[in-house]
Amino acid sequence: MNHFALDSRRGKVNIQPTIASSNLLPSDNMKTYICVAHAGGQGKTTVAQLLFRNILRKNSKYNLVSADFVDDTGRSKIGKFYPDQVDELGTGARLIAAKLENDPNAALRYWDKFGTILMRGSAVIDVGANVVSLLKQWAHHRSAFRVLQMSNAPPSEILLVCKAEKHAIEDVAELVSTIADNKFIPYEHVTVVLNEVGGSFGRIDVRSVIKEAAPDASVRFVSLPRCTSELWTQLEQTNTPIDRALEMSDREISETFGTDIWSATAGLADLKSWVTSVDKEWKNAGIFK
Repeated sequence: MNHFALDSRRGKVNIQPTIASSNLLPSDNMKTYICVAHAGGQGKTTVAQLLFRNILRKNSKYNLVSADFVDDTGRSKIGKFYPDQVDELGTGARLIAAKLENDPNAALRYWDKFGTILMRGSAVIDVGANVVSLLKQWAHHRSAFRVLQMSNAPPSEILLVCKAEKHAIEDVAELVSTIADNKFIPYEHVTVVLNEVGGSFGRIDVRSVIKEAAPDASVRFVSLPRCTSELWTQLEQTNTPIDRALEMSDREISETFGTDIWSATAGLADLKSWVTSVDKEWKNAGIFK
């Protein structure tokens, strides 16, 4: 197995998990959680929300980071759900910047900030599909696996998200292979999240596809059932975080989304049931403690 070896000293550290902190030793509550999809629309931002919500219940000092496209508002998709709470890394150095600096390594150096976050931990990182290949290149040219391991960086939990689509599953298998061959970053676990929003995986043998691509990889599998709550579309359209909706009363839901009390009550109950179900499965899988 290629799991990252955890340092026994990590429980003795005084944790200062802010982006501005200095070199730190690992601790259980300093893990970095990285949500990745190799294509858009796979559900990684939903996974990041569920992770962030659960972790904040135990550690309020965790950071939320996005390495993804930002629009004219300066915010990524998850940044719109959590305004002014997300560290926006964007999608890399612009070509014009590299030309102005006359430095072909500008693009690589841009992603060193990603490495710095990994060094310090206590973050949930939402990695966009258009950034995955850039981070793989950065990890290769910066010898990220060796540097992070040598620096005693906190462990990373990598969650790869895919829907029941042939190309998405093949992309995830390729990512698992890259990670398992120590060509990315040190990790504690790799978890494949099977997002059923587009339909059940049914007869698709995801495990066999990944096993063929990475025979020696140790991978966990969890499901993300489709949320059938009447509120889901409104949450997406209004950029309302799942955790915020769960805190609202039936009447608040009705007033906020302009729906009748019947739909509000049933929708909130279905949302709570869905989150409880996901939390239970993910906890049993070891993602949460």
